[in-house]
Amino acid sequence: MNNVATHGAIASFRRVRLIARHTLGEALHLRLTFLLGLLGAGLVLGAMGLREFNFGGAELKFIGDFGLGALGSFGMLLAALTTSQLFFSEIQGRAAYCVLTRPVRRWEYIWGKLAGVGALLALFVGALGSLIAVIIFWRGRQLGVTSVSLPVFFCACAVQWLKLTLVAAMTLLVCSYSGSAMFASCAGLILAGIAHLRPLVGEGSRLAWLRVWPNLALFDAEALLASTQLPTAFVLLAAVGYWAAYVVLFGMLASLVFNRREF
Repeated sequence: MNNVATHGAIASFRRVRLIARHTLGEALHLRLTFLLGLLGAGLVLGAMGLREFNFGGAELKFIGDFGLGALGSFGMLLAALTTSQLFFSEIQGRAAYCVLTRPVRRWEYIWGKLAGVGALLALFVGALGSLIAVIIFWRGRQLGVTSVSLPVFFCACAVQWLKLTLVAAMTLLVCSYSGSAMFASCAGLILAGIAHLRPLVGEGSRLAWLRVWPNLALFDAEALLASTQLPTAFVLLAAVGYWAAYVVLFGMLASLVFNRREF
Protein backbone atom coordinates (compact mmCIF):
# COMPACT_ATOMS: atom_id res chain seq x y z
CA MET A 1 0.00 0.00 0.00
CA ASN A 2 2.82 2.37 0.89
CA ASN A 3 4.62 1.53 -2.36
CA VAL A 4 1.50 2.37 -4.38
CA ALA A 5 1.08 5.69 -2.56
CA THR A 6 4.75 6.52 -3.05
CA HIS A 7 4.59 5.65 -6.74
CA GLY A 8 1.49 7.81 -7.14
CA ALA A 9 3.15 10.75 -5.40
CA ILE A 10 6.24 10.45 -7.60
CA ALA A 11 4.07 10.27 -10.72
CA SER A 12 2.13 13.38 -9.62
CA PHE A 13 5.37 15.24 -8.96
CA ARG A 14 6.64 14.37 -12.43
CA ARG A 15 3.44 15.62 -14.06
CA VAL A 16 3.56 18.86 -12.06
CA ARG A 17 7.19 19.31 -13.04
CA LEU A 18 6.42 18.77 -16.74
CA ILE A 19 3.59 21.30 -16.64
CA ALA A 20 5.83 23.76 -14.79
CA ARG A 21 8.58 23.32 -17.37
CA HIS A 22 6.13 23.87 -20.22
CA THR A 23 4.69 26.95 -18.46
CA LEU A 24 8.16 28.41 -17.96
CA GLY A 25 9.01 27.84 -21.61
CA GLU A 26 5.81 29.54 -22.75
CA ALA A 27 6.38 32.44 -20.35
CA LEU A 28 9.90 33.04 -21.64
CA HIS A 29 8.49 33.38 -25.16
CA LEU A 30 5.96 36.02 -24.15
CA ARG A 31 6.71 39.55 -25.37
CA LEU A 32 5.34 40.81 -22.06
CA THR A 33 8.10 39.06 -20.13
CA PHE A 34 10.80 40.53 -22.37
CA LEU A 35 9.22 43.99 -22.27
CA LEU A 36 8.92 44.16 -18.48
CA GLY A 37 12.42 42.80 -18.03
CA LEU A 38 13.79 45.34 -20.49
CA LEU A 39 11.95 48.22 -18.81
CA GLY A 40 13.17 47.15 -15.38
CA ALA A 41 16.75 46.86 -16.55
CA GLY A 42 16.49 50.21 -18.34
CA LEU A 43 15.32 51.97 -15.19
CA VAL A 44 18.06 50.40 -13.11
CA LEU A 45 20.73 51.32 -15.65
CA GLY A 46 19.29 54.83 -15.70
CA ALA A 47 20.41 55.18 -12.10
CA MET A 48 23.97 55.04 -13.38
CA GLY A 49 23.46 58.64 -14.52
CA LEU A 50 24.27 59.56 -10.94
CA ARG A 51 27.89 58.69 -11.58
CA GLU A 52 28.48 62.32 -12.47
CA PHE A 53 27.78 63.21 -8.85
CA ASN A 54 29.44 61.94 -5.72
CA PHE A 55 26.90 61.39 -2.98
CA GLY A 56 28.99 58.72 -1.26
CA GLY A 57 27.15 55.93 0.51
CA ALA A 58 23.77 57.67 0.05
CA GLU A 59 24.02 57.08 -3.69
CA LEU A 60 24.46 53.35 -3.22
CA LYS A 61 21.48 53.29 -0.87
CA PHE A 62 19.41 55.14 -3.46
CA ILE A 63 20.42 52.71 -6.21
CA GLY A 64 19.53 49.76 -3.98
CA ASP A 65 16.13 51.18 -2.99
CA PHE A 66 15.35 52.31 -6.52
CA GLY A 67 16.33 48.93 -7.93
CA LEU A 68 14.24 47.01 -5.41
CA GLY A 69 11.31 49.30 -6.13
CA ALA A 70 11.58 48.70 -9.87
CA LEU A 71 11.98 44.99 -9.28
CA GLY A 72 8.88 44.89 -7.09
CA SER A 73 6.71 47.05 -9.37
CA PHE A 74 7.53 45.33 -12.65
CA GLY A 75 7.63 41.95 -10.93
CA MET A 76 4.09 42.46 -9.63
CA LEU A 77 2.87 43.30 -13.12
CA LEU A 78 4.72 40.25 -14.45
CA ALA A 79 3.21 37.98 -11.79
CA ALA A 80 -0.38 39.07 -12.43
CA LEU A 81 -0.34 39.55 -16.20
CA THR A 82 1.75 36.49 -17.06
CA THR A 83 -0.24 34.16 -14.80
CA SER A 84 -3.57 35.17 -16.33
CA GLN A 85 -2.26 35.27 -19.90
CA LEU A 86 -0.67 31.84 -19.73
CA PHE A 87 -3.71 30.31 -18.05
CA PHE A 88 -6.29 31.64 -20.49
CA SER A 89 -4.18 31.21 -23.60
CA GLU A 90 -4.24 27.46 -23.01
CA ILE A 91 -7.94 27.48 -22.09
CA GLN A 92 -8.94 29.48 -25.17
CA GLY A 93 -6.49 27.64 -27.41
CA ARG A 94 -7.84 24.27 -26.24
CA ALA A 95 -4.34 23.17 -25.20
CA ALA A 96 -5.55 22.69 -21.63
CA TYR A 97 -8.19 20.25 -22.84
CA CYS A 98 -5.53 18.06 -24.45
CA VAL A 99 -3.52 18.04 -21.23
CA LEU A 100 -6.49 17.30 -18.98
CA THR A 101 -7.73 14.42 -21.15
CA ARG A 102 -4.50 12.63 -20.27
CA PRO A 103 -3.86 11.18 -16.81
CA VAL A 104 -3.31 14.66 -15.37
CA ARG A 105 -5.39 15.75 -12.43
CA ARG A 106 -6.67 19.29 -12.36
CA TRP A 107 -4.84 20.10 -9.12
CA GLU A 108 -1.61 18.96 -10.78
CA TYR A 109 -2.32 21.34 -13.64
CA ILE A 110 -2.88 24.24 -11.21
CA TRP A 111 0.25 23.55 -9.19
CA GLY A 112 2.29 23.06 -12.35
CA LYS A 113 1.18 26.47 -13.58
CA LEU A 114 2.03 28.08 -10.25
CA ALA A 115 5.44 26.40 -10.13
CA GLY A 116 6.20 27.52 -13.69
CA VAL A 117 5.31 31.14 -12.95
CA GLY A 118 7.32 30.93 -9.73
CA ALA A 119 10.34 29.78 -11.73
CA LEU A 120 9.85 32.67 -14.16
CA LEU A 121 9.71 35.14 -11.28
CA ALA A 122 12.86 33.60 -9.81
CA LEU A 123 14.68 34.19 -13.12
CA PHE A 124 13.34 37.74 -13.29
CA VAL A 125 14.37 38.57 -9.72
CA GLY A 126 17.72 36.82 -10.11
CA ALA A 127 18.62 38.57 -13.36
CA LEU A 128 17.51 42.07 -12.36
CA GLY A 129 18.85 41.66 -8.81
CA SER A 130 22.24 40.59 -10.14
CA LEU A 131 22.34 43.62 -12.44
CA ILE A 132 21.59 45.94 -9.52
CA ALA A 133 24.21 44.21 -7.37
CA VAL A 134 26.85 44.66 -10.09
CA ILE A 135 26.04 48.38 -10.32
CA ILE A 136 26.20 48.77 -6.53
CA PHE A 137 29.52 46.92 -6.36
CA TRP A 138 31.04 48.81 -9.30
CA ARG A 139 29.89 52.20 -8.07
CA GLY A 140 30.98 51.38 -4.52
CA ARG A 141 34.48 50.62 -5.76
CA GLN A 142 34.56 53.95 -7.59
CA LEU A 143 33.42 55.89 -4.53
CA GLY A 144 35.45 53.83 -2.09
CA VAL A 145 32.44 53.13 0.15
CA THR A 146 30.45 50.00 1.04
CA SER A 147 27.27 51.31 2.61
CA VAL A 148 25.14 48.55 1.04
CA SER A 149 25.77 44.96 2.09
CA LEU A 150 25.38 42.67 -0.92
CA PRO A 151 24.31 39.64 1.21
CA VAL A 152 21.56 41.79 2.72
CA PHE A 153 20.62 43.04 -0.76
CA PHE A 154 20.30 39.49 -2.14
CA CYS A 155 18.22 38.55 0.90
CA ALA A 156 15.96 41.51 0.09
CA CYS A 157 15.64 40.21 -3.47
CA ALA A 158 14.58 36.82 -2.09
CA VAL A 159 11.94 38.58 0.02
CA GLN A 160 10.67 40.28 -3.13
CA TRP A 161 10.35 36.88 -4.79
CA LEU A 162 8.24 35.60 -1.90
CA LYS A 163 5.91 38.57 -2.31
CA LEU A 164 5.67 38.21 -6.08
CA THR A 165 4.82 34.51 -5.93
CA LEU A 166 2.03 35.34 -3.48
CA VAL A 167 0.64 37.79 -6.04
CA ALA A 168 0.84 35.04 -8.68
CA ALA A 169 -1.03 32.65 -6.37
CA MET A 170 -3.77 35.25 -5.78
CA THR A 171 -4.12 35.79 -9.53
CA LEU A 172 -4.24 32.05 -10.21
CA LEU A 173 -7.08 31.70 -7.70
CA VAL A 174 -9.05 34.31 -9.67
CA CYS A 175 -8.16 32.55 -12.93
CA SER A 176 -9.65 29.29 -11.66
CA TYR A 177 -13.19 30.73 -11.84
CA SER A 178 -12.80 33.83 -14.02
CA GLY A 179 -13.89 33.98 -17.64
CA SER A 180 -11.29 36.39 -19.00
CA ALA A 181 -7.61 37.16 -18.64
CA MET A 182 -8.28 40.87 -18.33
CA PHE A 183 -10.54 40.42 -15.32
CA ALA A 184 -8.16 37.95 -13.66
CA SER A 185 -5.09 40.16 -14.07
CA CYS A 186 -6.89 43.31 -12.85
CA ALA A 187 -8.40 41.42 -9.92
CA GLY A 188 -5.00 39.98 -9.04
CA LEU A 189 -3.44 43.44 -8.94
CA ILE A 190 -6.35 44.78 -6.87
CA LEU A 191 -5.99 41.92 -4.39
CA ALA A 192 -2.26 42.64 -4.20
CA GLY A 193 -3.06 46.28 -3.47
CA ILE A 194 -5.43 45.24 -0.68
CA ALA A 195 -2.71 43.00 0.73
CA HIS A 196 -0.33 45.97 0.81
CA LEU A 197 -2.91 48.07 2.66
CA ARG A 198 -3.77 45.25 5.02
CA PRO A 199 -1.78 46.75 8.01
CA LEU A 200 -4.04 49.83 7.90
CA VAL A 201 -7.14 47.80 8.73
CA GLY A 202 -8.02 48.18 12.40
CA GLU A 203 -9.57 45.48 14.53
CA GLY A 204 -12.77 47.43 15.21
CA SER A 205 -13.37 48.74 11.67
CA ARG A 206 -15.94 47.43 9.21
CA LEU A 207 -13.12 46.03 7.11
CA ALA A 208 -11.74 43.93 9.96
CA TRP A 209 -12.55 40.80 7.98
CA LEU A 210 -9.72 41.74 5.63
CA ARG A 211 -7.29 40.83 8.38
CA VAL A 212 -7.52 37.22 7.18
CA TRP A 213 -5.95 38.35 3.91
CA PRO A 214 -2.15 38.03 3.58
CA ASN A 215 -0.10 41.01 4.68
CA LEU A 216 2.38 41.80 1.92
CA ALA A 217 3.83 44.59 4.04
CA LEU A 218 5.63 41.87 5.98
CA PHE A 219 7.79 41.32 2.90
CA ASP A 220 9.31 44.80 2.95
CA ALA A 221 12.55 44.48 1.00
CA GLU A 222 13.41 48.18 1.32
CA ALA A 223 13.17 48.06 5.12
CA LEU A 224 15.39 44.99 5.16
CA LEU A 225 17.98 46.78 3.03
CA ALA A 226 17.82 49.83 5.30
CA SER A 227 18.52 47.66 8.37
CA THR A 228 21.94 46.73 6.85
CA GLN A 229 21.77 43.42 8.76
CA LEU A 230 20.64 39.97 7.78
CA PRO A 231 17.48 38.87 9.61
CA THR A 232 17.77 36.15 12.22
CA ALA A 233 17.01 32.54 11.36
CA PHE A 234 13.78 32.74 13.37
CA VAL A 235 12.55 35.77 11.41
CA LEU A 236 13.42 34.09 8.11
CA LEU A 237 11.66 30.87 9.05
CA ALA A 238 8.61 32.80 10.23
CA ALA A 239 8.43 34.73 6.94
CA VAL A 240 8.86 31.59 4.84
CA GLY A 241 6.27 29.76 6.92
CA TYR A 242 3.80 32.63 6.53
CA TRP A 243 4.43 32.69 2.77
CA ALA A 244 4.12 28.91 2.41
CA ALA A 245 0.85 28.80 4.37
CA TYR A 246 -0.84 31.31 2.05
CA VAL A 247 0.61 29.83 -1.13
CA VAL A 248 -0.71 26.40 -0.12
CA LEU A 249 -4.07 27.93 0.81
CA PHE A 250 -4.45 29.78 -2.49
CA GLY A 251 -3.23 26.74 -4.42
CA MET A 252 -5.71 24.43 -2.70
CA LEU A 253 -8.59 26.86 -3.22
CA ALA A 254 -7.68 27.30 -6.89
CA SER A 255 -7.47 23.53 -7.33
CA LEU A 256 -10.85 23.04 -5.66
CA VAL A 257 -12.57 25.69 -7.78
CA PHE A 258 -10.89 24.58 -11.02
CA ASN A 259 -11.86 20.97 -10.32
CA ARG A 260 -15.53 22.01 -10.40
CA ARG A 261 -15.20 24.20 -13.46
CA GLU A 262 -17.01 23.08 -16.58
CA PHE A 263 -15.47 23.46 -20.01
